Amino acid sequence: MDKQKLLQYIDHFNHKRYEQVMEFYHPDVLIEYPTMLADPKAPPVTRRGREGFLEQYVELHKSCREALEVQTVIQQGDMIAAEMYTEFHFFKDYENFSRRSMKAGDVYITTNWCIYKVENEKFKHIRVAHFRLHDPKTARL
Repeated sequence: MDKQKLLQYIDHFNHKRYEQVMEFYHPDVLIEYPTMLADPKAPPVTRRGREGFLEQYVELHKSCREALEVQTVIQQGDMIAAEMYTEFHFFKDYENFSRRSMKAGDVYITTNWCIYKVENEKFKHIRVAHFRLHDPKTARL
């Protein structure tokens, strides 16, 4: 998978075209999220399969607009590492966002690193790590 294909995937994600997003996922995709700093003793979230992705994001996106911007991309063999600037704009209250409650009007901005293992042009394993939080007043997406 080349960078242009990754950017196409992000465009589908940003526009909530879930059917097209699913075309990029291996049926048995494993998505691992980081330990939450807000509650480090809580188990990290892991989603399995396309249904696991949809379960999380369709529900989240009922309460917020999420926008990703790809910054740095490094590719080697079947691995892609991408630096993702991400904004969440909440238009409804959401009780369990990374172990914290968000209120309508809240903005949460972070930069994450995403590591993708690709198999047959599909994401087979995705790992997400938090790098930095940003001031909500700097929102631009």
